[in-house]
Amino acid sequence: PSAAPARGQNWRASAQARPVNAALVANLLDVLGELDAPALRAAAVGKFAARPEVFNPVTVLVPALAVIRAWDAAVQQLWEHCAEFLLRRSEHPPSAPTDWRQDVKISGCACADCRELQAFSLDPVEQTHRFRVRQDRRQHLHQQIEHHDLGMTHVTDRKGSPQTLVCTKDRRAYQRRCEQYLKDIAALASLEEQAGKVPAGNQRELKRIAAVRALAAGWSPA
Repeated sequence: PSAAPARGQNWRASAQARPVNAALVANLLDVLGELDAPALRAAAVGKFAARPEVFNPVTVLVPALAVIRAWDAAVQQLWEHCAEFLLRRSEHPPSAPTDWRQDVKISGCACADCRELQAFSLDPVEQTHRFRVRQDRRQHLHQQIEHHDLGMTHVTDRKGSPQTLVCTKDRRAYQRRCEQYLKDIAALASLEEQAGKVPAGNQRELKRIAAVRALAAGWSPA
C-alpha cells in the first residue's frame, strides 16, 4: 500500500526537476488543442505569461511558438505577450554609459565599509577604489560585491598591513544588456516570421517590430 504513494512522490519530484524548455511548452499546448480544451489552453498561456523568469520569452516561448501546430486565440495571446514583453524591454538600443555611476542599492548591512562601497558605486567619476582594511572586512566586502553582482573586479594588494582590497568598476552590466538586446532582436525577428499566423488585429505590433529591427540594423555596441 505504501509503494503507490512513494511512486507518485517520485514522479512529482521528477516532473518538478525537469527543465522548462520550448518543446515542453509546445507539446502541452498541442495536446490541449488536440483535446479540444480551449479553456485549459488559455489558462496555460496565462501561467506562461505570468512567469517570465521561468517561461523565458526569448529561450522558451518564442521558440515554442515557432513549432506549435495549431493556432487559436490562446496561442495568439501568447504571441502578443512575447511581442509586448520584447518591445517593452528592447524597443530602443542600449545607450553606452557616459560615466562610472552604478545605480545599485547595497542592502542587508549598514557598516562603514558597506557605506563606503555604496558611495563608490554611485560615484560617477571614480573608477578604482582602495579599501585598506583587515582580512575579515575585506572578505565581507568581497561577499557584498558578489551578492549584489556589482560591476567591478576586486583583487587584493598584498603590500603592507593591513592589505588592500582594490575594486575597479567595469562595463559588464552594459555588455550583458547589449547581449540581451541582440537576443531580443533575434526573437522579434522570429515573431515577425510568424506573421502569417497572426490575425490582422496585430498589425500594430508587427509594424513596431519592423521599426525596432530597422533601428537595430544600424546599431552597434560602443
